[in-house]
Amino acid sequence: FNATMTAPDWTKRQLMAEFVATSTFVWAGCGAAVSSNRWTEGAAIFDPGALVGISLSFGLTISVLAYGIGHLSGGHINPAVTFSFMVLRLQSIKAGLLYMLAQFSGAFLGALILWGCSSSLTAFCANESPDGVVDGSVISGVCRASALPDGSGYGPAFGLGVNQVGPRVTSASAFLIECMGTYLLVFTVLHAAVHSKSTAGNAAPIAIGWAVVVAHLVLIPFTGCGINPARSFGPMIVDTIGGLGHIVWIRGWWVFYTAPFVGSGFAAATYKFLFEEKDEVAASKKDDDLEAGGEEKAPEVPQAYEEGAKNAGEAGETEDAVPQAYE
Repeated sequence: FNATMTAPDWTKRQLMAEFVATSTFVWAGCGAAVSSNRWTEGAAIFDPGALVGISLSFGLTISVLAYGIGHLSGGHINPAVTFSFMVLRLQSIKAGLLYMLAQFSGAFLGALILWGCSSSLTAFCANESPDGVVDGSVISGVCRASALPDGSGYGPAFGLGVNQVGPRVTSASAFLIECMGTYLLVFTVLHAAVHSKSTAGNAAPIAIGWAVVVAHLVLIPFTGCGINPARSFGPMIVDTIGGLGHIVWIRGWWVFYTAPFVGSGFAAATYKFLFEEKDEVAASKKDDDLEAGGEEKAPEVPQAYEEGAKNAGEAGETEDAVPQAYE
């Protein structure tokens, strides 16, 4: 192990930032998936309006949150993004795993809050008449989509937008498309926010957000678009708690916990071996030499968003000097 991998590069504040941001991300993105469903018979979401609306919700939320917590934790908000920093040795294994723990925990809380926010959608399903009318409103779609398998009640509305492999999509195709979606996202993060010659500057979160939008526009009809294991994890666990495990742990569920890391790894390798600048490699080697020589280095944490230019000077310095996914 290189000496830099043992240097402290995380703080409790950074972990809390990732926890809160991932929680908010899941609440907003999956919340759009729930609200975009038809609360009438059929409950179909695959129309152009819903597709664009859900995609924009996920993408815009990532941009907003990257700006919001970039100066604290780097704004990863995605274990796959954190994994790329670990692969590139921009973040220690310990810090990366702690980031992931915060992200998965936050996703669970976000899904739990969303369940509470949408619970009233199924509150009166027991009063449904044979023609699908509940208190004068035709909402049989949400009732059928959220019914427990034994008919004893109703779980989280529309499964909280849980990721599923489509019925006409093979697990292999789902794996590949999730890899490609994650590759697009991480490739954008590394080149817009990390690369030493990036011209994105403080607009990096916008580029990252649009990458998320594009990925969702392509992937939603196939898998619901995971590209973020934490985003998949939250609704899956809450749905299981709510009795909807039969729509969660089905064919292809494992895709959402493997493909994003594979896609992230390929994006990191592409960056490292094809596009990384020589001055970045030299700077990394210099830091390694300083650490090996025993000189203490200030804690750093790789970031998806860093307000380096914006926070110049003493007024912008904090104890969280973080390597970022937005820089």
